[in-house]
Amino acid sequence: MCDTSLATEIFTKTSKRIFSKNSDREPNEAQSVIHLPKTEYQKGTSLKTTFIEIPQALQTHEVLLCKPFQMWGAEMGVNEYGLTIGNEAVFTKLTKPKKNDGLTGMDLIRLALERCKTANEALFLITELLEKYGQDACGGYENDSFFYHNSFIIADLSEGFVLETADRFWIARKIQKFYAISNGLTIDSDYEYSSANLEDKTLKLGLHKKGKDFSFRNSFSDSFYTKMSHCHDRRKFHESLAQERSQNKETYSVKDAMHVLRSHPIPSENFHASNSDMSSLCLHATGPITPNQTNGSLIVEWNTSANSADPLRVWYTGTSTPCLSVFKPFFFGTKNLIAEKLLEPEKKADTSLWWSHETLARRSNFDYQAVHSLYLPDANALEHQIELSVTDNMNDAKKEDLQKKALKDHVQLIHKTNEELKTLSLGKSKWTSPLFQIYWQHQNRKCDVKL
Repeated sequence: MCDTSLATEIFTKTSKRIFSKNSDREPNEAQSVIHLPKTEYQKGTSLKTTFIEIPQALQTHEVLLCKPFQMWGAEMGVNEYGLTIGNEAVFTKLTKPKKNDGLTGMDLIRLALERCKTANEALFLITELLEKYGQDACGGYENDSFFYHNSFIIADLSEGFVLETADRFWIARKIQKFYAISNGLTIDSDYEYSSANLEDKTLKLGLHKKGKDFSFRNSFSDSFYTKMSHCHDRRKFHESLAQERSQNKETYSVKDAMHVLRSHPIPSENFHASNSDMSSLCLHATGPITPNQTNGSLIVEWNTSANSADPLRVWYTGTSTPCLSVFKPFFFGTKNLIAEKLLEPEKKADTSLWWSHETLARRSNFDYQAVHSLYLPDANALEHQIELSVTDNMNDAKKEDLQKKALKDHVQLIHKTNEELKTLSLGKSKWTSPLFQIYWQHQNRKCDVKL
């Protein structure tokens, strides 16, 4: 379960465009942040994606990817040209053979980021690959029966598209102002591009009745799983929060996007991890009804002004629970994140950023307010200091120093807080039921998290 949005200049009321995404996955599915350089390949080289092999491109672009540690593909990412993509699981009426002989939505993101320069190119590469290989590919981690179709937001400096799919069928439209997607199909008949003869084919499949207005959403949505994902609630919450921030400040900024991704429907002073549910943007896993948590967040800002010396800025958490994390900057053209092992977690708890923060996050499951009050003032101060350090016309040396220092300072703050939390009596909060505690004790044992 995920949430993704694009705010164009019309919405931000500035020269800025802002992409935002929370990646929600299984709680033990650590997320890597990997920085890959531009690479050339010999003609005839093959590429192993998550499940299948396809021909490799002659050249791939420099990319920053946020991805489940065990997958080839990515949940979200951006390339050196500013092309940015995020996906959502969507649930449709079409049968899934579950043979793992297709591409995952995450594969499609990485392939487009490595091979395309613009949103328009990416839209048509993804749909070409979709029609050729299909998407019969498991998207789960421990849940190896979790198969789904995908929707995407695809954006660059000048254009943005929402692309929605059902097996090898697809539909797309341009984003003019603000658009959010949350695990459900949203496009009815207001589309600009689609797979060939889409409406005729839905008629033949019995998914659309002759004489009725065509709706991709109504034709293909699986009502049960779409409802269980609470996608309509989260999308409405996402849109209303963004609109409220935009109206109150008369602009919409990266700080506003960070606030939205960190939001729960429950006021922060009353929030506890155990009372979270699937309607939350910053998702906290609670058990079978809410089995996922936000495992990583990404924000990309483009400055469309012709005079801008710094048209692309990227912010990532590299951790779960953005409500308890710090957004850090990344700059293309720098080198020191390419082999940064702090950003590449393994299957079980290690010294990476993700697992170090996960210890803190899982302590918050037992007493969110105690962890929140101890950690958040320092985390907010660090993030503010980082933001002030990001200025126009920074040279590559300053960019490298800043992104390295931001990562180092965040890791140090996490370690400091974890040591302080060891002295507190957590796990006795009246807000954590016995079943919730048993659930998280089981999750912790599976990946060797020691609290």
